[in-house]
Amino acid sequence: MIKADDNVLTAAQEMKKHNLGSLLVIDANDTVVGIITERDIVRAFADGKCDAKVSEYMTKDVKGVTDDTPVADALNIMLENGFRHLPIIDKKTGKLSGVVSIRDLVKGVLDPHFLQFGKEWTEVKGTGVICPVCGLEIDEYGYCGCGTGSG
Repeated sequence: MIKADDNVLTAAQEMKKHNLGSLLVIDANDTVVGIITERDIVRAFADGKCDAKVSEYMTKDVKGVTDDTPVADALNIMLENGFRHLPIIDKKTGKLSGVVSIRDLVKGVLDPHFLQFGKEWTEVKGTGVICPVCGLEIDEYGYCGCGTGSG
């Protein structure tokens, strides 16, 4: 997170330091008031205003999701609004629990292991059993390449 009155250069340095594509922007009361992204940083630098306040370049109308929002709904919010990052609000506490990127969501759609078990496919153990239909090894969760081996 970054303060709304910090400058854009500081935001860029924080993003680089933590390998992030966006930062949530908070006010003096630690309330989320916006989000600043790589695109916003590029606009500021192209304008020659790396010393401008974050509040001048951030997106103020922050849209987010709850921790139980379906992946497809989150992707729709991103596509409809041109966003690549959405804050996640914990439904039980009402507090910020993280930020989801479009990359995270696409990974979840393309890799059922990641979506369902939180593991990359490379981390999933094999069983040694080969699916007779697709010829791929059935993994520890019962998945193969075609779904026939899934139990």
